[in-house]
Order: sequence, then C-alpha cells, then structure tokens
Amino acid sequence: MKKIYKRSFERNDKRHLLLFGYEEHNEKAGSELEITPLPSPHMRWNPSRQEWVTYSATRQVRTAFPPKEYCPLCPGSELNFPTEIPFKNFEVAIFPNRWASFNTSEDQTLVDGLNVKPSNGECEVVVYSSNHLDTIAQMPLERIELLFNAWSDRYTQLLKRDDIGYVMPFENRGEECGVTLHHPHGQIYAFPFVPPVIQKEIEAFSKENFISKLMNDLETKYFVYQDDNVIAAVPPFARYAYEIWIIPKRQLAGPWQFTQDEYSSFAKALQKVVKGYDNFLGRRCPYIMGLHAAPKLDDKSFHFHMEFYPPLRHGDKPKVLAGSESMAGVFIICLLYTSPSPRDKRQSRMAGWA
Repeated sequence: MKKIYKRSFERNDKRHLLLFGYEEHNEKAGSELEITPLPSPHMRWNPSRQEWVTYSATRQVRTAFPPKEYCPLCPGSELNFPTEIPFKNFEVAIFPNRWASFNTSEDQTLVDGLNVKPSNGECEVVVYSSNHLDTIAQMPLERIELLFNAWSDRYTQLLKRDDIGYVMPFENRGEECGVTLHHPHGQIYAFPFVPPVIQKEIEAFSKENFISKLMNDLETKYFVYQDDNVIAAVPPFARYAYEIWIIPKRQLAGPWQFTQDEYSSFAKALQKVVKGYDNFLGRRCPYIMGLHAAPKLDDKSFHFHMEFYPPLRHGDKPKVLAGSESMAGVFIICLLYTSPSPRDKRQSRMAGWA
C-alpha cells in the first residue's frame, strides 16, 4: 500500500483544512477567502415524532450553481479569486462547512414553549478531486481508495469526541437530490446524537446480524457486483427501485477496520455501482449515498454498509416521497422484486453493472 500523507492547514478563520494524498503536500497557500461569521444553528425537539429538528437559517444564502470559473471547491491558486482551498494542487480535501447544520457554536437560542438545544457537532465538506469535471465513475481506483482512507481518518478522529453521537459521510449527487455545487464532493455530518434511522439499525443488529443472514441470497440472487471481500446488491426489501447496498462479506464496524484488500475491493465496488447507474441512464445518475457505520469504534454487533438511493421509480421517471412515504413513513415501490433470471443477469451486465 502506498503511504498516505495528511496535512492540516489552519486557515485565516482558524478552521483547519485537511489535505490527504499519496504525495506530501508542502505548497504555499495563496489568497484565502474572507472570514465569515460562523452560523448558530439550533435544534428543536419534535414531541410528535420524538426526534430533533435542526434549524440553520444561514444555509439559505449558501453558494448555489456558480459557473466553473467561480467554483468555491476548485483549486484557488488556479483561479482569479480565492476559494475554499487556497492551493494549486491537492488530491482529497476536507474542511468545515461555512453554512453548517451542526457546529461547535455556544450561542443559545430561546423559543418559548419548546425544548431547544444548540446544534453542536460538525459538518465537513469532502472534495474528491481538484478536477471540476471528475466523477467517481471515471477517477483512478487509487483516488477512491484514498477517499475511503480519508473517511476512515475522520471517523476515528470525530468518534473519539464525547460531544459526538454519530458520524455519517454521505453524498448528494445531482440537482434532483439538492446539490448546489457540481464539483465532485460529499459531506460528513457528526451528529450530537444517534439519528433515528441509525438507532433502528443499531437495535436490529443487537438482535441479529440480518445482513449475514441474507448474505447467501445476496451472493446468488441479488448481486450486481462482488469479489472475495465485498458485494454490491439490491436488497430484497429495497424502498427505491434502483437501491443498492455495498457490504463487506465479513462483519466490520466501519471502514477504519478495513484491510488493504478491503480498501481496494470497496474502491472497485463503489466505482462499479456509480458507473453502472450512469450507463443505465445514459447520463450522470442522481443518487443519495450514505455510509452506515457503527456509532463506536469498538462496536461488535453493527455490520457496516453503504446505501444508494437514486430518486427514480422507473427509468428516468422521478420517485416522489408523497403522502404515504412523507406522512406515514410507509414506502410504496412500483416494482415486483423476484430472483433475477439468467436473461436478467445478462442484461444487467450489458448495462455495465458487472
């Protein structure tokens, strides 16, 4: 395995920009963005759903759909104005989001009659490449391995903090999923609590490892790609027509427990899935992708996996979360999942999945 270097650069706003790469980064910084006040988001308790809701008004003014020449995620030294990354070269970059939904602000917000807390935690932006037009489907596999290593680093650093309850890297791809910047990037949310969906997963895994129980069926009936270490498959209980999970074949709490072979396998599987989506649609497929890892570094029951939700119901037709899904939490899928026939498998391969 190549040595991975990590540089921590303190910006003029005292926030740290992390640079991950296979080559040591010693470049002198160029001009930096002006310091902007940190937002003060807060959380309100919803007694009906028994869950926290975060309010972050400053996100209304975040940068949206700039032309490539004014992209805030491109290398700043290559443009005629400062960006979030004041260097000419970088491989993977991570920095705190200026318009965060969670941060370490100690400002207090009072709302009469409501249980309100500061929205503590962290929101980080993960820039996959310095190339504005790059995509996971096309970048070298070594870059995707580096991305997994960067995610692992943030897991191990953030989960050590007492004020962090859960860490989730994710990516929203495409305007259909709310993207406002087209430069290849994702985010990391470090929540001050365990989110409701994850809490249900934790409780499910505490009873049994349902992924291991399903593994034989996934390997023989529902896979779109697999090797000795990892499988990408359509779960038979999927809520979206083109939902895919990427799962390690052995139980792992998170990517911080990967072997080098598993880093390589996950990089290849991630690229296969994204490329398969793009080939299927004939364009860059929109999706929401999230890494589901254990809430603690030494967890013994959770089975790490990645989930992909393309917001589509058939072909290029959008899947809208309407009355049943939004109001009752009951998903309705307009397909009948059965074991794929040999012909279906051939068509799947022709579409670029395997």
